[in-house]
Amino acid sequence: MVPAAALPAAAGAAAPARTVSVTLREYAIVMPATLRPGRTTFVLHNKGRFPHNLTALFGPVRFRSGDVAPGRTVRLTVSLVPGAYLVGCTVLHGGHLAQGMFTLFTIGSRRHGSGVWHYP
Repeated sequence: MVPAAALPAAAGAAAPARTVSVTLREYAIVMPATLRPGRTTFVLHNKGRFPHNLTALFGPVRFRSGDVAPGRTVRLTVSLVPGAYLVGCTVLHGGHLAQGMFTLFTIGSRRHGSGVWHYP
């Protein structure tokens, strides 16, 4: 028997997604500040008392998780590309944003004065 890891991927099959743990709570988003490009699954843990979401407000790829109930965990898979991202919680029409519930992450880097992002 051949282990599954040794089998070639089916033509057109997507590569496995990297997993990034994200904690949502009043009024913070806790996650790594730098990520790698490619398929990424955000595992969103709502450790707060209110619903929260993860929404890309700025960046080359836009995404939104939908609201996550308190105590629940959901997954959101997106294909990320190099760039700077601003993500936040948009619950209450920006009420959680106004409380400081946002963070930044980057993928790759860019030269000073250049608008082109690249990943090593």
